[in-house]
Amino acid sequence: MATKRGLVRELRLNKRLTQAEVAAKMRISQGSYSAIERGEKPRAVDEALATINRMRTRTDRTDGGVEKAGRLKV
Repeated sequence: MATKRGLVRELRLNKRLTQAEVAAKMRISQGSYSAIERGEKPRAVDEALATINRMRTRTDRTDGGVEKAGRLKV
C-alpha cells in the first residue's frame, strides 16, 4: 500500500506540477515542501494533498501561447 507522502509526489507528478509551484500555492518554501514529500513533515501531508487536488494541471494553464491542452490562443 502506498504511503500518503508517496501519493503526494505521485499526484504532483501526474498533474505535471513542480515542487516550487505547489510550495508557492501553500505559501511555504520549496525546501519545506520537499521535506513533506520526504516524510519529514507528516502533519503537512494532508494539506499538500488538498492543495495539489485544487491545482490545475500544467496543460490546463496558458503557457507559451498555447491554452487548454494545445489550442492556440486567439
